[in-house]
Amino acid sequence: MAKSSARARKKGKAPDPKRGFFGSIRAWIKRTSWARPRQWIIALILAALVVIADQISKALVASNLYVGQTVWLINPLLKVTYAQNEYGIFSISFGSAFLHLLLPLCAVIFVLIFLTRPQKTFVTVLMGVILGGGLGNLVDRILHGYVVDWISMGFRNWRWATYNVADGSVVVSVILLLVYEFFFSKPKKKEEAEEETSN
Repeated sequence: MAKSSARARKKGKAPDPKRGFFGSIRAWIKRTSWARPRQWIIALILAALVVIADQISKALVASNLYVGQTVWLINPLLKVTYAQNEYGIFSISFGSAFLHLLLPLCAVIFVLIFLTRPQKTFVTVLMGVILGGGLGNLVDRILHGYVVDWISMGFRNWRWATYNVADGSVVVSVILLLVYEFFFSKPKKKEEAEEETSN
């Protein structure tokens, strides 16, 4: 039992009573592998590019069209339709306006926490784009209380929900991330589980 508890403390699974609570936290921070500056630079640059592209496109639409106005780009596949979305993604209501602000904020915080640990470059790129998409819509929520949507795709009467650059960035990146994790990511080692079973 003494050996197993010592191993648990080394792996950060149990606090060391001799160090105290804060001492155990400091030891855990020292043992943890943190992301290198290069990873943060890649993610933040991509996030900034997405936010800039998203905000510029929204500003152009809002300054040149009135709400509900449509301009065809490729008839009948693609058109620009200025919409002010006070709800969530795909215009789905999650309740109060506070929740529509809180949910994207939680998503942004989750991505930032995820980026604190070392990630492969491909995953870092996708997470940076997702971060930019979340921030782009969060800026709209804070400044206007709604999100500017303007991209309308479909064929004749069947149309996809109107979206924007931020939405598209998030959806495409999440799909690619799931495909990568399910089909291309190497399986995790099961050494810890085997050790726990043997102990």
